[in-house]
Amino acid sequence: MSLINKQYSVIEPGTGKLDRSIFVDEDVYQEELVKIFGRAWQMIGHTSLIPNPNDFFHTYMGEDPVILTRDNKGKLHAMLNMCRHRGNRIIRADDGNAKNFMCTYHGWTYTSDGSLEHVPGEERVYFNELNKSDLGLIQAKVDTYAGLVFATWDHRAPSLKEYLGDARWYLDTVFNRRDGGQQALGPLKWMEPVNWKTPVDNCSDNYHTVVTHLSSALAYETFHGRPRATHEQLFDRPHKHMFVNGHGLTVREISDDTPRDRAGQTNENRHIFLNFHRETMPEVENRLGHLRAHNVELMNHSIFPNGVLGFRLALPRGPLMTEFWHFVLIDKDAPPEVIEGMRRGSAGNNGPAGLFEQDDIDNWRSVTESAKSQVARNIPQDLSMGTGRSNSHLIYPGQVSDEYISEHNQRGFYTRWEEFMNANSWDDIPIDPISASFEGSAEMDD
Repeated sequence: MSLINKQYSVIEPGTGKLDRSIFVDEDVYQEELVKIFGRAWQMIGHTSLIPNPNDFFHTYMGEDPVILTRDNKGKLHAMLNMCRHRGNRIIRADDGNAKNFMCTYHGWTYTSDGSLEHVPGEERVYFNELNKSDLGLIQAKVDTYAGLVFATWDHRAPSLKEYLGDARWYLDTVFNRRDGGQQALGPLKWMEPVNWKTPVDNCSDNYHTVVTHLSSALAYETFHGRPRATHEQLFDRPHKHMFVNGHGLTVREISDDTPRDRAGQTNENRHIFLNFHRETMPEVENRLGHLRAHNVELMNHSIFPNGVLGFRLALPRGPLMTEFWHFVLIDKDAPPEVIEGMRRGSAGNNGPAGLFEQDDIDNWRSVTESAKSQVARNIPQDLSMGTGRSNSHLIYPGQVSDEYISEHNQRGFYTRWEEFMNANSWDDIPIDPISASFEGSAEMDD
């Protein structure tokens, strides 16, 4: 299928009007696979999923199946799961450990670094004329940030450090807090009949929480004694939205002694969790500096194009279907009771049966159905909230909105979508220079 180099203008900067047809149009979707998922850096795994030489984990970049491996020398590779002979899948398992991968069609065999090692009949039927060095598995460009593994098919893409840019200043507060790092549990996988963009832009939508999650809030109020928030209380909260290179972040300003990751902690193990928090804070402060360690809490975020909420992937499966992969990231050195609490809290809130997520899924399905309507697809979404009220900030890097309730990040997400879709190459895609001051010892991956 040949793609038309159409120029998109889907979001009006001054009004926030968004073209609804981009959520259902098959031609748009096919172009997204090429121009966004064929170019952008994408989260594909975590180093803890492949800790040993010759470990592998099967994942995706867009619709393309990918084998993430750690070869026998410890180097990471992300390779298209396709035999170079006829295109058969090389592996069928979700994960494992293997020195070699043999295609089950004709027996072509590859090493864990993707090199073609053996071809049956190489002498008798290929007459030693096959150049095996040119027929290894197709390799993506790979890099890591705080244990998260990213890859891009475009080897001309900027570095991952440049791609994340100042967003890393905020992401460090979740992913890069301690020397020991994190481990990934999961993933929980499920499908939903929604366009992949809808759950991503929902990540920084704090406007919906009071109404959408009313029943969940009432349950918390009844069983935990936590009063549910009103719109007026949310409007007054000292939270902020930040936007950098297509990545959206919501930050809560907190006091020095506010603990993190409280979800799932029972009354019985709360003291264990609080002690762990207090004992590790000196190390966190050394890595991040006082401000980021004590006073900045990253609540929701999205990493363009499809990484959301910690370590979750919204994988496109057509314009009207998304496959979700949800992982739980936990501190490797946390006490077992804290780890179990974090796992239980994530399972209780997320997924198709999650206390909060089932509310969101109902919304996502409904707005997708609206976009399918012949009349409604011609009526734009309204993303006008807080238009023209974001700017640079003395303390926080990126474009900042001082309002907790804003559609600043949604407009930014679709503006970035436009930039990718209208570009002929990475030369046409702007990258904001890194301007943040990264106090502390934390690096991209240490």
